[in-house]
Amino acid sequence: MIKKIVRNADNNYNTNLASEYLIMSILCRTGKDAFLSLGNKKGVDIIVKTNLGAICIVEVKGVNKRNDWLITNSGTFTTAPNLIYALVCYNGKIDDLGSTPDFWFIPSIKLAENTEHKIAKNGKTVYISNKYVRENYTEYKNSTKYLEEYLNAF
Repeated sequence: MIKKIVRNADNNYNTNLASEYLIMSILCRTGKDAFLSLGNKKGVDIIVKTNLGAICIVEVKGVNKRNDWLITNSGTFTTAPNLIYALVCYNGKIDDLGSTPDFWFIPSIKLAENTEHKIAKNGKTVYISNKYVRENYTEYKNSTKYLEEYLNAF
């Protein structure tokens, strides 16, 4: 018997790509000068020009279910004054085009100070707790308010 392979974002690793395009769409819909970086080995997902002409880096992390977000495999949580993490969660419904994923735009420095991080046994893989973000960053959920404040400040 031949088994048919169903390809979707949940089983072929397209969740992050779908998340990047979702965030890019949000940025464009809100009138931002945003530029998507393409490629497999890129170091930056999206670059946004601030209102004063500076550069903001948006690092997009997506999960289909309510798993923790894999942030890096370098062993350290990357922060910078101009780095914002866009966390996306499809709540197990990535194949349902009628459902709306949740997203958070959170400055990297704030995440590093106030978030539960987990480091895998290999000592390199860093995760951010999905549960912790949901419980402690409600004001950031599905909002561009803090991104707007950041872009207006620099």
